[in-house]
Amino acid sequence: MKRLILFPLLVLLAGCSGGAYLSPSTAAVLSSIAIDPATSSVAAGLTVAYTATGTFSDGTTQDVTSQASWSSSSTAVATVSSSGVATAVAPGTSTIKASLGSISGNSSLTVTPAPTGTLVSISVAPATASIAVGAKQQFTATGNYSDGTTQNLTSSVTWSSSSTSIATINRSGLARAKAAGTSTMSAALGSITGSSTLTVTAQSTGTLVSIAVTPATA
Repeated sequence: MKRLILFPLLVLLAGCSGGAYLSPSTAAVLSSIAIDPATSSVAAGLTVAYTATGTFSDGTTQDVTSQASWSSSSTAVATVSSSGVATAVAPGTSTIKASLGSISGNSSLTVTPAPTGTLVSISVAPATASIAVGAKQQFTATGNYSDGTTQNLTSSVTWSSSSTSIATINRSGLARAKAAGTSTMSAALGSITGSSTLTVTAQSTGTLVSIAVTPATA
């Protein structure tokens, strides 16, 4: 009787020995990993905070940033920490990889020369935004330097929301509206901070009938 009970268990363990990563919540098998941002370009000395999202065999998705093993194809160009934060070292291109078992996802990171000026301010766009509950809003951060140059810092700043019960914002500046109200979206790099106001309105109970694009002609 003991042999009959143990045999199926041994077969199950053997089937999982190929390095497949199982979702803790559904026991589905990981089928792919997507890294956000998929491509990025930053100046030497700056950082890029990556997020890894796993898609499982049952169609569910899960943030696997902290579970993944991170690597850089060229550490002379960029290094990457165990939490998915890459540091730009020198001009060039490197592939940033997140792996779980035999499944991996890639992102291309281009490092440009370091700016010659000093960061004096950060502009967040859009400066104001209004979306309905359940919708998303992408914010971008631009660094303004003392020599008159600008730099896209969207992937390098630390994003935060003044009220996470109203809206949250991820590492890439993508905000998700949760409840009606107003929240300030902030982008910080060192002691320099820029912000934007996000207003979340109640979700519409009607049906979408048309979409207007402005300007109508350009």
